[in-house]
Amino acid sequence: MNHNEEVLMKKARALMVCVCMFLMLFVGCSGNQNTKPVSPAPENKTESETKKESENKTEKEEVTITYLRPGTEVENNGKLIQAINDKLKADGMNIKLEIMYIPSDVFQDKLNMMLSTGDEFDLLCIMEDQKPFTSFVANEGIIPITEYVKKSENLNRVIPDYMWESATINGEIYTIPANWCETADQNCCITFRRDKMKEFGLKDPQTKEDLLNICKVFVENWKGDNKPVVIPMYKEPFNYLFRTLDTYPFTVQKDLFFIDQQGNVKNWLETDEFKQCAIFFRELYEKGYVPEDVLSSGWSSWKTMLTGDFIWVDQCQLWDTEAIWEERIPGVELDTVYLNQKVPVFRMASFRNDTAVSSTSKHPEEAVKFMDWLYSSQENYDLMVYGIEGMTWNNEGENQYTKVDPAFEFNPDWMIGNLNYIRYQKGTYEKFIDIMGREKPEAQNAIGLNFVFDPSNVADEYATCQAEVVQSVYPIKLGLVSYEEGYKAALERMKAAGIDKVVEEYQKQMNEYLKQKGTN
Repeated sequence: MNHNEEVLMKKARALMVCVCMFLMLFVGCSGNQNTKPVSPAPENKTESETKKESENKTEKEEVTITYLRPGTEVENNGKLIQAINDKLKADGMNIKLEIMYIPSDVFQDKLNMMLSTGDEFDLLCIMEDQKPFTSFVANEGIIPITEYVKKSENLNRVIPDYMWESATINGEIYTIPANWCETADQNCCITFRRDKMKEFGLKDPQTKEDLLNICKVFVENWKGDNKPVVIPMYKEPFNYLFRTLDTYPFTVQKDLFFIDQQGNVKNWLETDEFKQCAIFFRELYEKGYVPEDVLSSGWSSWKTMLTGDFIWVDQCQLWDTEAIWEERIPGVELDTVYLNQKVPVFRMASFRNDTAVSSTSKHPEEAVKFMDWLYSSQENYDLMVYGIEGMTWNNEGENQYTKVDPAFEFNPDWMIGNLNYIRYQKGTYEKFIDIMGREKPEAQNAIGLNFVFDPSNVADEYATCQAEVVQSVYPIKLGLVSYEEGYKAALERMKAAGIDKVVEEYQKQMNEYLKQKGTN
Protein backbone atom coordinates (compact mmCIF):
# COMPACT_ATOMS: atom_id res chain seq x y z
CA MET A 1 0.00 0.00 0.00
CA ASN A 2 1.49 3.42 -1.06
CA HIS A 3 1.27 6.62 0.93
CA ASN A 4 -1.78 8.02 -0.89
CA GLU A 5 -3.73 4.80 -0.46
CA GLU A 6 -2.85 4.75 3.24
CA VAL A 7 -4.17 8.31 3.68
CA LEU A 8 -7.41 7.48 1.90
CA MET A 9 -7.90 4.40 4.11
CA LYS A 10 -7.42 6.48 7.30
CA LYS A 11 -9.95 9.06 6.07
CA ALA A 12 -12.47 6.29 5.32
CA ARG A 13 -12.05 4.85 8.80
CA ALA A 14 -12.51 8.28 10.37
CA LEU A 15 -15.66 8.86 8.34
CA MET A 16 -17.09 5.49 9.51
CA VAL A 17 -16.39 6.39 13.14
CA CYS A 18 -18.19 9.72 12.71
CA VAL A 19 -21.19 8.04 11.13
CA CYS A 20 -21.40 5.52 13.99
CA MET A 21 -21.13 8.26 16.60
CA PHE A 22 -23.83 10.26 14.84
CA LEU A 23 -26.19 7.27 14.77
CA MET A 24 -25.59 6.57 18.47
CA LEU A 25 -26.21 10.21 19.33
CA PHE A 26 -29.41 10.24 17.27
CA VAL A 27 -30.80 7.15 19.00
CA GLY A 28 -29.79 8.40 22.44
CA CYS A 29 -31.47 11.78 21.94
CA SER A 30 -34.60 10.53 20.26
CA GLY A 31 -36.62 10.62 23.51
CA ASN A 32 -36.97 6.83 23.58
CA GLN A 33 -34.78 5.25 26.25
CA ASN A 34 -35.14 1.84 24.63
CA THR A 35 -31.95 1.18 22.66
CA LYS A 36 -33.57 -1.43 20.43
CA PRO A 37 -33.57 -0.64 16.70
CA VAL A 38 -36.58 1.27 15.49
CA SER A 39 -39.05 -1.07 13.79
CA PRO A 40 -40.19 -0.23 10.30
CA ALA A 41 -43.53 1.53 9.99
CA PRO A 42 -46.43 -0.93 9.96
CA GLU A 43 -48.32 -1.53 6.79
CA ASN A 44 -51.84 -0.18 6.49
CA LYS A 45 -54.32 -2.78 7.90
CA THR A 46 -57.89 -3.47 6.97
CA GLU A 47 -60.72 -2.84 9.44
CA SER A 48 -61.26 -6.58 9.92
CA GLU A 49 -57.58 -7.13 10.75
CA THR A 50 -57.66 -4.31 13.30
CA LYS A 51 -60.84 -5.75 14.88
CA LYS A 52 -59.25 -9.20 15.05
CA GLU A 53 -56.18 -7.78 16.80
CA SER A 54 -58.45 -6.03 19.29
CA GLU A 55 -60.35 -9.25 19.97
CA ASN A 56 -57.08 -11.16 20.47
CA LYS A 57 -55.94 -8.51 22.95
CA THR A 58 -59.22 -8.85 24.87
CA GLU A 59 -58.84 -12.62 24.99
CA LYS A 60 -55.33 -12.26 26.41
CA GLU A 61 -56.63 -10.00 29.16
CA GLU A 62 -59.49 -12.36 30.02
CA VAL A 63 -59.15 -14.01 33.42
CA THR A 64 -60.58 -17.45 34.12
CA ILE A 65 -62.24 -17.85 37.52
CA THR A 66 -62.72 -21.41 38.77
CA TYR A 67 -65.61 -22.01 41.16
CA LEU A 68 -65.24 -25.18 43.23
CA ARG A 69 -68.49 -26.70 44.48
CA PRO A 70 -69.99 -30.03 45.58
CA GLY A 71 -72.10 -31.99 43.12
CA THR A 72 -71.89 -33.18 39.53
CA GLU A 73 -72.45 -31.70 36.10
CA VAL A 74 -76.02 -31.39 34.85
CA GLU A 75 -77.41 -31.94 31.37
CA ASN A 76 -76.31 -29.20 28.95
CA ASN A 77 -73.76 -28.08 31.53
CA GLY A 78 -71.43 -26.66 28.88
CA LYS A 79 -74.18 -24.60 27.25
CA LEU A 80 -75.27 -23.20 30.60
CA ILE A 81 -71.77 -22.09 31.55
CA GLN A 82 -71.23 -20.68 28.07
CA ALA A 83 -74.37 -18.57 28.48
CA ILE A 84 -72.89 -17.12 31.67
CA ASN A 85 -69.62 -16.39 29.90
CA ASP A 86 -71.39 -14.78 26.96
CA LYS A 87 -73.18 -12.45 29.38
CA LEU A 88 -69.92 -11.70 31.20
CA LYS A 89 -68.33 -10.78 27.89
CA ALA A 90 -71.31 -8.66 26.84
CA ASP A 91 -71.00 -6.79 30.13
CA GLY A 92 -67.31 -6.11 29.45
CA MET A 93 -66.11 -8.10 32.45
CA ASN A 94 -63.08 -9.83 30.86
CA ILE A 95 -63.83 -12.74 33.18
CA LYS A 96 -64.52 -16.31 32.17
CA LEU A 97 -66.18 -18.76 34.57
CA GLU A 98 -65.28 -22.40 35.00
CA ILE A 99 -67.06 -24.66 37.48
CA MET A 100 -65.20 -27.57 39.04
CA TYR A 101 -67.45 -30.27 40.49
CA ILE A 102 -66.57 -32.71 43.26
CA PRO A 103 -69.10 -35.40 44.30
CA SER A 104 -70.78 -34.34 47.52
CA ASP A 105 -69.83 -37.45 49.49
CA VAL A 106 -66.09 -36.81 49.04
CA PHE A 107 -66.15 -33.02 48.72
CA GLN A 108 -64.49 -32.10 52.02
CA ASP A 109 -61.77 -34.75 51.71
CA LYS A 110 -60.95 -33.80 48.12
CA LEU A 111 -61.02 -30.10 48.98
CA ASN A 112 -58.58 -30.55 51.86
CA MET A 113 -56.25 -32.47 49.57
CA MET A 114 -56.39 -29.77 46.88
CA LEU A 115 -55.58 -27.03 49.37
CA SER A 116 -52.69 -29.00 50.85
CA THR A 117 -51.16 -29.65 47.42
CA GLY A 118 -51.67 -26.07 46.25
CA ASP A 119 -54.10 -26.81 43.42
CA GLU A 120 -55.23 -23.57 41.82
CA PHE A 121 -58.86 -22.50 42.00
CA ASP A 122 -60.54 -19.26 42.95
CA LEU A 123 -63.98 -19.47 44.55
CA LEU A 124 -64.92 -22.04 47.15
CA CYS A 125 -68.40 -23.12 48.25
CA ILE A 126 -68.49 -23.36 52.05
CA MET A 127 -71.16 -25.17 54.06
CA GLU A 128 -71.00 -23.92 57.63
CA ASP A 129 -72.70 -27.04 59.01
CA GLN A 130 -69.93 -29.24 57.61
CA LYS A 131 -66.80 -27.10 57.91
CA PRO A 132 -67.10 -23.43 58.93
CA PHE A 133 -65.09 -20.73 57.21
CA THR A 134 -63.20 -20.17 60.48
CA SER A 135 -61.61 -23.60 60.06
CA PHE A 136 -60.39 -22.61 56.60
CA VAL A 137 -58.97 -19.41 58.08
CA ALA A 138 -57.12 -21.40 60.74
CA ASN A 139 -55.71 -23.73 58.08
CA GLU A 140 -54.90 -20.81 55.77
CA GLY A 141 -57.18 -22.26 53.10
CA ILE A 142 -58.89 -18.93 52.34
CA ILE A 143 -57.65 -15.35 52.24
CA PRO A 144 -58.92 -11.93 53.38
CA ILE A 145 -60.98 -10.11 50.75
CA THR A 146 -61.77 -6.89 52.63
CA GLU A 147 -60.28 -4.47 50.10
CA TYR A 148 -62.24 -6.04 47.24
CA VAL A 149 -65.53 -6.24 49.13
CA LYS A 150 -65.27 -2.60 50.15
CA LYS A 151 -65.12 -1.64 46.47
CA SER A 152 -68.20 -3.72 45.62
CA GLU A 153 -71.44 -1.77 45.41
CA ASN A 154 -73.64 -4.81 44.80
CA LEU A 155 -72.24 -7.11 47.48
CA ASN A 156 -72.82 -4.43 50.10
CA ARG A 157 -76.28 -3.73 48.72
CA VAL A 158 -77.67 -7.28 48.84
CA ILE A 159 -75.91 -8.63 51.95
CA PRO A 160 -76.83 -7.03 55.31
CA ASP A 161 -74.25 -5.57 57.67
CA TYR A 162 -74.80 -8.18 60.39
CA MET A 163 -73.76 -10.90 57.95
CA TRP A 164 -70.59 -9.06 57.02
CA GLU A 165 -69.80 -8.69 60.71
CA SER A 166 -70.12 -12.45 61.09
CA ALA A 167 -67.81 -12.95 58.10
CA THR A 168 -65.07 -10.84 59.70
CA ILE A 169 -62.11 -11.93 61.83
CA ASN A 170 -59.75 -9.37 63.36
CA GLY A 171 -61.05 -6.66 61.07
CA GLU A 172 -60.71 -8.71 57.87
CA ILE A 173 -63.60 -10.05 55.76
CA TYR A 174 -62.91 -13.65 54.79
CA THR A 175 -66.05 -14.84 53.04
CA ILE A 176 -69.17 -13.74 51.14
CA PRO A 177 -72.35 -14.86 52.93
CA ALA A 178 -75.18 -16.42 50.95
CA ASN A 179 -78.16 -14.35 52.07
CA TRP A 180 -80.60 -16.91 50.72
CA CYS A 181 -82.81 -17.48 53.77
CA GLU A 182 -83.90 -16.08 57.12
CA THR A 183 -81.87 -17.99 59.70
CA ALA A 184 -84.14 -17.18 62.67
CA ASP A 185 -85.80 -20.46 63.70
CA GLN A 186 -84.86 -21.85 60.28
CA ASN A 187 -83.55 -25.13 61.66
CA CYS A 188 -85.50 -25.21 64.94
CA CYS A 189 -88.43 -27.23 63.61
CA ILE A 190 -89.36 -30.71 62.43
CA THR A 191 -91.14 -31.99 59.33
CA PHE A 192 -93.64 -34.85 59.43
CA ARG A 193 -96.40 -36.48 57.40
CA ARG A 194 -99.55 -34.51 58.09
CA ASP A 195 -101.59 -37.17 56.29
CA LYS A 196 -100.50 -39.79 58.84
CA MET A 197 -101.01 -37.43 61.77
CA LYS A 198 -104.62 -36.98 60.63
CA GLU A 199 -105.09 -40.69 60.01
CA PHE A 200 -103.81 -41.58 63.49
CA GLY A 201 -105.70 -38.75 65.22
CA LEU A 202 -102.58 -37.01 66.54
CA LYS A 203 -102.13 -33.36 67.49
CA ASP A 204 -99.02 -31.31 66.84
CA PRO A 205 -96.30 -32.15 69.41
CA GLN A 206 -95.12 -29.58 71.93
CA THR A 207 -92.92 -31.63 74.29
CA LYS A 208 -90.49 -34.55 74.27
CA GLU A 209 -93.26 -36.70 75.72
CA ASP A 210 -95.48 -35.79 72.77
CA LEU A 211 -92.76 -36.90 70.38
CA LEU A 212 -92.41 -40.26 72.12
CA ASN A 213 -96.16 -40.76 71.94
CA ILE A 214 -96.21 -39.95 68.22
CA CYS A 215 -93.48 -42.54 67.64
CA LYS A 216 -95.48 -45.16 69.53
CA VAL A 217 -98.70 -44.48 67.64
CA PHE A 218 -96.97 -44.39 64.23
CA VAL A 219 -95.26 -47.73 64.75
CA GLU A 220 -98.38 -49.42 66.14
CA ASN A 221 -100.62 -48.27 63.29
CA TRP A 222 -98.22 -48.25 60.35
CA LYS A 223 -99.21 -50.28 57.33
CA GLY A 224 -96.34 -51.42 55.18
CA ASP A 225 -93.33 -53.66 55.03
CA ASN A 226 -90.95 -51.21 56.69
CA LYS A 227 -91.31 -49.69 60.13
CA PRO A 228 -91.24 -45.85 60.20
CA VAL A 229 -88.23 -44.18 61.83
CA VAL A 230 -87.03 -40.82 63.09
CA ILE A 231 -84.57 -39.19 60.67
CA PRO A 232 -81.99 -37.21 62.69
CA MET A 233 -79.88 -34.61 60.88
CA TYR A 234 -77.19 -35.32 63.44
CA LYS A 235 -74.35 -33.30 61.93
CA GLU A 236 -76.08 -30.21 63.27
CA PRO A 237 -77.29 -29.57 66.83
CA PHE A 238 -80.84 -30.74 67.60
CA ASN A 239 -82.13 -27.18 67.85
CA TYR A 240 -85.77 -28.25 67.62
CA LEU A 241 -85.30 -30.31 70.79
CA PHE A 242 -83.60 -27.47 72.66
CA ARG A 243 -86.90 -25.55 72.56
CA THR A 244 -88.31 -28.03 75.10
CA LEU A 245 -85.60 -27.30 77.69
CA ASP A 246 -86.07 -24.79 80.52
CA THR A 247 -82.80 -22.95 79.81
CA TYR A 248 -83.63 -22.15 76.17
CA PRO A 249 -82.70 -20.00 74.28
CA PHE A 250 -79.04 -20.87 74.02
CA THR A 251 -76.67 -21.73 71.19
CA VAL A 252 -74.74 -24.92 70.44
CA GLN A 253 -71.98 -24.82 67.84
CA LYS A 254 -70.39 -27.83 66.16
CA ASP A 255 -71.42 -30.01 69.13
CA LEU A 256 -68.43 -28.46 70.88
CA PHE A 257 -69.59 -25.20 72.43
CA PHE A 258 -72.59 -24.30 74.57
CA ILE A 259 -73.16 -20.51 74.76
CA ASP A 260 -75.88 -19.07 76.97
CA GLN A 261 -77.39 -15.62 76.52
CA GLN A 262 -75.01 -14.15 79.11
CA GLY A 263 -72.00 -15.15 77.02
CA ASN A 264 -70.85 -18.07 79.16
CA VAL A 265 -69.12 -20.77 77.13
CA LYS A 266 -68.97 -24.43 78.16
CA ASN A 267 -67.99 -27.77 76.73
CA TRP A 268 -71.33 -28.94 75.28
CA LEU A 269 -70.69 -32.53 76.36
CA GLU A 270 -70.43 -31.46 80.02
CA THR A 271 -73.77 -29.62 80.15
CA ASP A 272 -77.03 -30.84 81.63
CA GLU A 273 -78.72 -29.84 78.37
CA PHE A 274 -76.63 -32.36 76.46
CA LYS A 275 -77.48 -35.02 79.03
CA GLN A 276 -81.24 -34.41 78.69
CA CYS A 277 -81.11 -34.67 74.90
CA ALA A 278 -78.92 -37.80 75.01
CA ILE A 279 -81.31 -39.54 77.42
CA PHE A 280 -84.24 -38.70 75.14
CA PHE A 281 -82.49 -40.13 72.09
CA ARG A 282 -81.45 -43.22 74.01
CA GLU A 283 -85.13 -43.93 74.62
CA LEU A 284 -85.87 -43.40 70.93
CA TYR A 285 -83.10 -45.80 69.98
CA GLU A 286 -83.97 -48.50 72.50
CA LYS A 287 -87.55 -48.54 71.22
CA GLY A 288 -86.38 -48.90 67.63
CA TYR A 289 -87.31 -45.44 66.41
CA VAL A 290 -83.76 -44.49 65.32
CA PRO A 291 -82.15 -46.47 62.45
CA GLU A 292 -79.46 -48.81 63.74
CA ASP A 293 -77.17 -47.93 60.83
CA VAL A 294 -77.62 -44.16 61.21
CA LEU A 295 -73.86 -43.58 61.61
CA SER A 296 -72.82 -45.87 58.76
CA SER A 297 -71.47 -44.35 55.56
CA GLY A 298 -74.27 -45.98 53.58
CA TRP A 299 -77.13 -44.39 55.52
CA SER A 300 -78.80 -41.39 53.90
CA SER A 301 -81.35 -39.09 55.52
CA TRP A 302 -82.61 -38.02 52.09
CA LYS A 303 -83.05 -41.55 50.74
CA THR A 304 -84.79 -42.58 53.95
CA MET A 305 -87.19 -39.66 53.67
CA LEU A 306 -87.99 -40.54 50.05
CA THR A 307 -89.26 -43.95 51.15
CA GLY A 308 -92.03 -42.18 53.07
CA ASP A 309 -91.37 -44.47 56.03
CA PHE A 310 -90.55 -41.78 58.57
CA ILE A 311 -92.06 -40.28 61.72
CA TRP A 312 -90.30 -36.95 61.56
CA VAL A 313 -87.17 -35.42 60.10
CA ASP A 314 -85.23 -32.50 61.56
CA GLN A 315 -85.67 -28.96 60.22
CA CYS A 316 -87.89 -27.64 57.44
CA GLN A 317 -87.76 -30.18 54.64
CA LEU A 318 -90.50 -28.76 52.42
CA TRP A 319 -88.14 -28.43 49.48
CA ASP A 320 -89.66 -28.66 45.99
CA THR A 321 -93.36 -28.45 45.22
CA GLU A 322 -96.35 -30.23 46.68
CA ALA A 323 -96.90 -31.93 43.30
CA ILE A 324 -93.34 -33.29 43.26
CA TRP A 325 -93.74 -34.73 46.74
CA GLU A 326 -97.05 -36.30 45.75
CA GLU A 327 -95.24 -37.96 42.87
CA ARG A 328 -92.44 -39.17 45.14
CA ILE A 329 -94.72 -40.44 47.90
CA PRO A 330 -98.33 -40.89 46.69
CA GLY A 331 -100.84 -39.47 49.16
CA VAL A 332 -98.27 -37.61 51.23
CA GLU A 333 -99.00 -34.28 52.93
CA LEU A 334 -95.89 -32.75 54.45
CA ASP A 335 -95.95 -30.12 57.17
CA THR A 336 -93.41 -28.40 59.41
CA VAL A 337 -94.05 -27.50 63.06
CA TYR A 338 -92.24 -26.03 66.07
CA LEU A 339 -92.20 -27.59 69.52
CA ASN A 340 -93.03 -25.40 72.54
CA GLN A 341 -94.65 -22.40 70.85
CA LYS A 342 -94.09 -20.30 74.01
CA VAL A 343 -90.37 -19.71 73.46
CA PRO A 344 -89.15 -16.68 71.47
CA VAL A 345 -88.18 -16.71 67.81
CA PHE A 346 -84.42 -17.12 68.01
CA ARG A 347 -81.66 -16.32 65.51
CA MET A 348 -78.66 -18.50 66.31
CA ALA A 349 -76.49 -17.79 63.28
CA SER A 350 -76.09 -15.13 60.62
CA PHE A 351 -75.66 -17.43 57.62
CA ARG A 352 -75.44 -21.10 56.77
CA ASN A 353 -73.56 -21.03 53.47
CA ASP A 354 -70.97 -18.76 51.90
CA THR A 355 -68.39 -18.34 49.15
CA ALA A 356 -64.72 -17.62 49.89
CA VAL A 357 -61.59 -17.01 47.84
CA SER A 358 -59.04 -19.81 47.93
CA SER A 359 -55.52 -19.16 49.17
CA THR A 360 -54.34 -20.78 45.92
CA SER A 361 -56.14 -18.21 43.75
CA LYS A 362 -54.03 -16.00 41.49
CA HIS A 363 -56.98 -13.72 40.77
CA PRO A 364 -58.66 -12.83 44.09
CA GLU A 365 -59.86 -9.42 42.93
CA GLU A 366 -61.47 -10.84 39.79
CA ALA A 367 -63.06 -13.61 41.87
CA VAL A 368 -64.82 -11.02 44.05
CA LYS A 369 -65.72 -9.01 40.95
CA PHE A 370 -67.50 -12.07 39.58
CA MET A 371 -69.56 -12.30 42.77
CA ASP A 372 -70.39 -8.61 42.45
CA TRP A 373 -71.51 -9.23 38.86
CA LEU A 374 -73.64 -12.18 39.95
CA TYR A 375 -75.62 -10.04 42.38
CA SER A 376 -75.82 -7.00 40.11
CA SER A 377 -79.04 -8.03 38.32
CA GLN A 378 -81.87 -10.55 38.23
CA GLU A 379 -80.73 -11.65 34.77
CA ASN A 380 -77.22 -12.53 35.95
CA TYR A 381 -78.57 -14.32 39.02
CA ASP A 382 -81.04 -16.33 36.93
CA LEU A 383 -78.28 -17.49 34.58
CA MET A 384 -76.06 -18.63 37.44
CA VAL A 385 -78.71 -20.25 39.62
CA TYR A 386 -81.51 -21.45 37.33
CA GLY A 387 -79.83 -21.69 33.94
CA ILE A 388 -81.22 -20.59 30.57
CA GLU A 389 -84.82 -19.40 30.47
CA GLY A 390 -86.83 -21.61 28.15
CA MET A 391 -84.24 -24.41 28.27
CA THR A 392 -84.10 -25.25 31.98
CA TRP A 393 -86.76 -23.01 33.53
CA ASN A 394 -89.75 -20.81 32.74
CA ASN A 395 -90.62 -17.48 34.34
CA GLU A 396 -93.99 -17.60 36.11
CA GLY A 397 -93.85 -14.00 37.37
CA GLU A 398 -93.77 -12.62 40.93
CA ASN A 399 -90.47 -14.38 41.70
CA GLN A 400 -91.91 -17.75 40.76
CA TYR A 401 -90.67 -20.22 38.18
CA THR A 402 -91.17 -23.75 36.92
CA LYS A 403 -88.47 -26.24 36.03
CA VAL A 404 -88.51 -27.82 32.58
CA ASP A 405 -87.13 -30.93 34.28
CA PRO A 406 -88.41 -31.22 37.88
CA ALA A 407 -85.17 -32.90 38.97
CA PHE A 408 -82.91 -30.22 37.48
CA GLU A 409 -80.68 -28.14 39.75
CA PHE A 410 -77.85 -25.97 38.40
CA ASN A 411 -76.25 -23.88 41.17
CA PRO A 412 -78.86 -24.05 43.93
CA ASP A 413 -80.00 -21.06 45.97
CA TRP A 414 -78.77 -22.58 49.23
CA MET A 415 -75.26 -22.57 47.83
CA ILE A 416 -74.94 -19.08 46.40
CA GLY A 417 -78.41 -17.51 46.57
CA ASN A 418 -79.76 -14.16 47.71
CA LEU A 419 -83.21 -13.10 48.94
CA ASN A 420 -83.18 -10.09 46.63
CA TYR A 421 -83.34 -12.36 43.58
CA ILE A 422 -84.48 -15.77 44.76
CA ARG A 423 -87.33 -17.47 42.89
CA TYR A 424 -89.60 -20.14 44.34
CA GLN A 425 -91.02 -22.92 42.25
CA LYS A 426 -94.68 -22.50 41.45
CA GLY A 427 -96.51 -24.77 43.87
CA THR A 428 -93.92 -24.47 46.65
CA TYR A 429 -95.30 -24.98 50.15
CA GLU A 430 -96.39 -21.61 51.57
CA LYS A 431 -94.97 -22.63 54.93
CA PHE A 432 -91.57 -23.16 53.34
CA ILE A 433 -91.60 -19.60 51.98
CA ASP A 434 -92.77 -18.28 55.35
CA ILE A 435 -90.01 -20.08 57.26
CA MET A 436 -87.16 -19.59 54.80
CA GLY A 437 -88.00 -16.38 52.98
CA ARG A 438 -89.82 -14.07 55.39
CA GLU A 439 -87.64 -11.78 57.47
CA LYS A 440 -88.39 -11.96 61.19
CA PRO A 441 -87.60 -8.61 62.81
CA GLU A 442 -89.15 -9.85 66.06
CA ALA A 443 -86.44 -12.50 66.46
CA GLN A 444 -84.16 -12.48 69.48
CA ASN A 445 -80.53 -12.67 68.42
CA ALA A 446 -77.99 -14.96 70.01
CA ILE A 447 -75.60 -12.95 72.16
CA GLY A 448 -72.74 -14.05 69.94
CA LEU A 449 -74.58 -13.72 66.63
CA ASN A 450 -71.81 -11.68 65.03
CA PHE A 451 -69.01 -13.21 67.06
CA VAL A 452 -66.58 -15.22 64.96
CA PHE A 453 -64.25 -17.60 66.72
CA ASP A 454 -60.66 -17.44 65.47
CA PRO A 455 -59.16 -20.88 66.18
CA SER A 456 -55.64 -19.93 65.07
CA ASN A 457 -54.20 -20.10 68.61
CA VAL A 458 -55.64 -23.58 69.13
CA ALA A 459 -55.75 -24.80 65.53
CA ASP A 460 -54.44 -28.31 66.23
CA GLU A 461 -56.65 -28.86 69.27
CA TYR A 462 -59.70 -27.48 67.45
CA ALA A 463 -59.23 -29.82 64.50
CA THR A 464 -58.65 -32.79 66.81
CA CYS A 465 -61.77 -31.98 68.85
CA GLN A 466 -63.92 -31.76 65.73
CA ALA A 467 -62.75 -35.20 64.66
CA GLU A 468 -63.23 -36.62 68.16
CA VAL A 469 -66.83 -35.37 68.33
CA VAL A 470 -67.71 -37.68 65.45
CA GLN A 471 -66.09 -40.67 67.12
CA SER A 472 -67.02 -40.12 70.76
CA VAL A 473 -69.99 -37.73 71.02
CA TYR A 474 -72.22 -38.67 68.09
CA PRO A 475 -72.95 -42.21 69.37
CA ILE A 476 -74.16 -40.77 72.70
CA LYS A 477 -75.99 -37.90 71.01
CA LEU A 478 -77.97 -40.36 68.87
CA GLY A 479 -78.64 -42.81 71.68
CA LEU A 480 -76.61 -45.65 70.19
CA VAL A 481 -74.58 -45.59 73.41
CA SER A 482 -76.28 -44.67 76.67
CA TYR A 483 -75.21 -41.49 78.43
CA GLU A 484 -74.35 -43.47 81.58
CA GLU A 485 -72.15 -45.92 79.68
CA GLY A 486 -70.43 -43.56 77.29
CA TYR A 487 -70.08 -40.20 79.00
CA LYS A 488 -66.94 -40.77 81.09
CA ALA A 489 -64.88 -42.28 78.27
CA ALA A 490 -66.08 -39.67 75.76
CA LEU A 491 -65.16 -36.83 78.12
CA GLU A 492 -61.69 -38.27 78.69
CA ARG A 493 -61.09 -38.47 74.94
CA MET A 494 -62.38 -34.94 74.36
CA LYS A 495 -60.12 -33.60 77.11
CA ALA A 496 -57.19 -35.49 75.62
CA ALA A 497 -58.03 -33.84 72.30
CA GLY A 498 -57.74 -30.43 73.98
CA ILE A 499 -61.36 -29.34 74.47
CA ASP A 500 -60.58 -27.41 77.68
CA LYS A 501 -57.97 -25.31 75.91
CA VAL A 502 -60.32 -24.68 72.97
CA VAL A 503 -63.23 -23.66 75.23
CA GLU A 504 -60.92 -21.39 77.23
CA GLU A 505 -59.80 -19.66 74.03
CA TYR A 506 -63.39 -19.37 72.84
CA GLN A 507 -64.45 -17.80 76.15
CA LYS A 508 -61.52 -15.37 76.05
CA GLN A 509 -62.45 -14.17 72.57
CA MET A 510 -66.15 -14.02 73.46
CA ASN A 511 -65.35 -11.81 76.47
CA GLU A 512 -63.33 -9.46 74.27
CA TYR A 513 -66.15 -9.33 71.73
CA LEU A 514 -68.77 -8.52 74.37
CA LYS A 515 -66.50 -5.91 75.93
CA GLN A 516 -66.13 -4.16 72.58
CA LYS A 517 -69.90 -4.22 72.17
CA GLY A 518 -70.33 -2.78 75.66
CA THR A 519 -72.36 -5.73 76.91
CA ASN A 520 -69.80 -7.11 79.32
